[in-house]
Amino acid sequence: MDTSTGRKFVEQGKFVLKAGLTDKAWSKITIHGNEVSGLEFKTYHEGIYTIVVFVAPSCPLDSGPPTPLSGPQAQNPFYFLCSEKISSFSLHTPAYNLFVSAKEDLTHLKSDLTKLLESKKQVIITGAALGGSVASLFTLWLLDTVDPKLKRPLCITFGSPLLGDASLQQILENSLRNSCFLHVADAAQTPIQAGFKPFGTFLIYVGDQCICIDDPETVMELLSGVNDDGVFSRMVERAENKKRRFDPLKKLNHMKIEMMYLEWYIKGCKRANMGFYDWYKTPISGEVKEKTKERITELNQYWASVVEEVEKMPQGEDSLLKTRSLYSANNYRRMVEPLVIAEYYRDGKREYRTRRSRHFVMLEKLFKEKQIDPAKLEKRDLTYLLTFDSCFWADVEEALLLTNSQVVVSREVVLEKLIKFEEDVWETIKKGEVSPEIFLEKSSFMKWWREYMKIKGSPSEYKKIKGSPSNFTEFMISGEYKTYGQAS
Repeated sequence: MDTSTGRKFVEQGKFVLKAGLTDKAWSKITIHGNEVSGLEFKTYHEGIYTIVVFVAPSCPLDSGPPTPLSGPQAQNPFYFLCSEKISSFSLHTPAYNLFVSAKEDLTHLKSDLTKLLESKKQVIITGAALGGSVASLFTLWLLDTVDPKLKRPLCITFGSPLLGDASLQQILENSLRNSCFLHVADAAQTPIQAGFKPFGTFLIYVGDQCICIDDPETVMELLSGVNDDGVFSRMVERAENKKRRFDPLKKLNHMKIEMMYLEWYIKGCKRANMGFYDWYKTPISGEVKEKTKERITELNQYWASVVEEVEKMPQGEDSLLKTRSLYSANNYRRMVEPLVIAEYYRDGKREYRTRRSRHFVMLEKLFKEKQIDPAKLEKRDLTYLLTFDSCFWADVEEALLLTNSQVVVSREVVLEKLIKFEEDVWETIKKGEVSPEIFLEKSSFMKWWREYMKIKGSPSEYKKIKGSPSNFTEFMISGEYKTYGQAS
């Protein structure tokens, strides 16, 4: 281990040992033997620390197949670890069975430790061998109820079997929970069972040296007996590749600049009395349009990557999308998705909503889940407002296709569907959630309106279906739409 990288991890190992937390945990573990028939745990209070020790019976290396977990809380006590992308994972069966067998008692312990954490006490949860694996399981379970603003418990295990499969590793690799685990292991003695993968930070004894490392692939190599300079070179290469592939915080500012260019294009279109959507939908090419396409591609790739990372996270952990980032994501969706829709319908496709890109769906869902209210501007100038519903133009296109439908459908059926669209549009107008650009004379929306009037016929014909002219119809016929969005 002569490389500078290797020496760095040895120094980190020395630093962790000097902190004394592993000694505190081990001193309590040694009080207990492992001659127990079932799971036992005991709480110690030592100065500012509360230390909980888990003790379990000895466990054979080949402990049988792992226990698969999926589904809701009734079927899976660790349901909260599932992510949008990873809906199941497997756990070390003996550790899981011990946890389940003592769950009622552990529920009381969980409540007590939550109160301690709320009072800003420092909690260490520890165990050796199988006891450490159960300690890890309990810590994962406890973390689900701990307010992220509070100091989290630290789980320290000694010589414990790996707890979960590759799916659990991937979930926790993208979770804040990953930093709550310190596993002390001897490279020559730690059991490795096929199909299991590490998570958290490892303090690994290799010969007479102690290495602190959190790269799971390097951990697996060291625990499997691979001990050469190439171990750390490969780890550094993986880290660099990951950083190059996706660094959301670094790229976000660049994406904001790309959005500023699109905003400038939008304002330019409106000054020319043309909506951005319809300008982009026209087949006429040019330097500005080609540059716009490039920016759209780059923005789509970036936000699709962000969503992919968020979907790997356990439920409730969307740390990549804080409130400020969500505002940027929402503006991106409202600005760019209409352009994606324009290209979609220009190519002769239909039913965009059923083929919508997943990252747009997820960004809209995340924004709504945060219960962030978009700025309501009913009393202000809406000239440069982005329509709230980023799929609005897809609905316009479907309504246009309906007015020009060659399929033999009764006029009443067509009219009923168009009236439903009209009612939806009117709701967005009343709330000030649609851009005034839809009322530009050459817009697709105004084209729909003119076709709709031909189908709708005279007010007397409309009255037979709806009883009286709609507010939207009066709004359009009276010309009131021409002043929509102007400051009052």
